Amino acid sequence: MVRMKDVAKASGVSVATVSNALSGNKYVSSELREKIFKTIESMGYKPSKIARSLKIKRTFIVGLIIPDVTNPYFAEIARGVEDVLLGHDYQMFLCNTDGNKRRERAAIDSLISQHVEGIINVAPRSGDKDLAEFVGQLPMVVMDRDMDDVSPYFDSVYTDNYTASAKLAEHFLRLGHKSFACLAGPDDVPIARRRLQGFIDKLEEERIDRKSTVVLKGTFQFESGYELMKHVLKRTPRPSAVFAANDLMAWGAVEAAKEKGLKIPDDVAIAGFDNIYFSEFIVPALTTFHQPKFEAGQIAMRRLMEKIEKKNKRLNLEAKRVILEGRLIVRESTQSF
Repeated sequence: MVRMKDVAKASGVSVATVSNALSGNKYVSSELREKIFKTIESMGYKPSKIARSLKIKRTFIVGLIIPDVTNPYFAEIARGVEDVLLGHDYQMFLCNTDGNKRRERAAIDSLISQHVEGIINVAPRSGDKDLAEFVGQLPMVVMDRDMDDVSPYFDSVYTDNYTASAKLAEHFLRLGHKSFACLAGPDDVPIARRRLQGFIDKLEEERIDRKSTVVLKGTFQFESGYELMKHVLKRTPRPSAVFAANDLMAWGAVEAAKEKGLKIPDDVAIAGFDNIYFSEFIVPALTTFHQPKFEAGQIAMRRLMEKIEKKNKRLNLEAKRVILEGRLIVRESTQSF
């Protein structure tokens, strides 16, 4: 293994000069720096990140906590996070909680013990008070959730789920639907409550009788949407429009309707939320609300790096909210073209 002192000897300089050329902490002339880097390249020297971390007391590691590693929605967020961190020499630990509050808490504790410099926590099940216990320990960016000013250590990155689901309700109303089913997400997920409330409030605003809307609670999984849709199809009269709180449940609902021999959207219209990558390939293609998932991951990582750098420089931190704009995507599952 080539060591720094080997590079120094081959370059005719001290180990300290090689270290300064790599870190940029102290001045090294451009000619000497070029000579050192040519030597590094020719010798195949790879600086030890562990040694660097020990010396400057930084790990350049962040944690990413997601509730479901199998959901393409969270995979897109992870890609956005990785896109930014790799360009800034950071590494990432990925933790999957399966939407379990205890596992989420254990993941945070574990990441802290690994000396990560910050955490991106996506759609946490923990409440604001639970998360507040970690205030001051490390910066955190919470995604898919509006935080109630817990601390300057925390930022929020999320889409306005309430307005988005209201747009889906408005879309159904424009098509002439008057009876609805909502396949909602879990009660302990704030975005699930906001999506349901936005949809219901829009219907009530347009004076749709509350009795004309059935609400069933699911788990954001395909199987959940499939089973809930079977219950919807047994109702008399059957709702003509179904809003599922995410695309996985909407896909399950589509398959349950097709299994019963129903035509979509002629017999029942179905819409989802998130616009994950396969939503346009479902038959029929799924109407949904697009969230900028990759971009959201990028923004969250940039916000986290900014907070980390300010903390290390002992600068004042401030809490910021980043509210993202999505868009309604109309496809064949709600409207024949």
